[in-house]
Amino acid sequence: MNNEETIESLRKKTTLRLTVMSTSLSLPIIIVLVLGIGQWKIGEENSIFEKVPYVPYIIAVLLLGWIIWKIVGYIRILNSNEYAEKVLIIKNDERNKYIRLKSNDLILKIFIYALGVITIFSAFVDYQYFIACVGIFVVLVIINVIVTIYYNKKF
Repeated sequence: MNNEETIESLRKKTTLRLTVMSTSLSLPIIIVLVLGIGQWKIGEENSIFEKVPYVPYIIAVLLLGWIIWKIVGYIRILNSNEYAEKVLIIKNDERNKYIRLKSNDLILKIFIYALGVITIFSAFVDYQYFIACVGIFVVLVIINVIVTIYYNKKF
């Protein structure tokens, strides 16, 4: 495969990702403005704003920072041939692919285990939390099984 073709495909994907991330930039801001400043109550009367009022804002700022970081990287890929080639080398390196594959697998296993423990704990705390945790746990396990079956048949 020609190196220019891979750079072009990378730039095509990067343009799509840049569009998605740019539009998603407004979501945390809208959530903070509508729910935070407006102090709308969703669900129980004891929201996180009453206990620790600054935590949702910190989470929103961290999310915005991450989105901006990704956007800057995408712009660098689109503007610099040298940086785009560097990204391609890193993405196509077999060692990096293997490390990414193994770390993602381990992270998923740890997350499923931790969510299972949280689900058991939430059964003793509150019924609504328990139902929410069970729903998330079941969906995560179903997605994991479907993806595993798909890749087992594909390869």
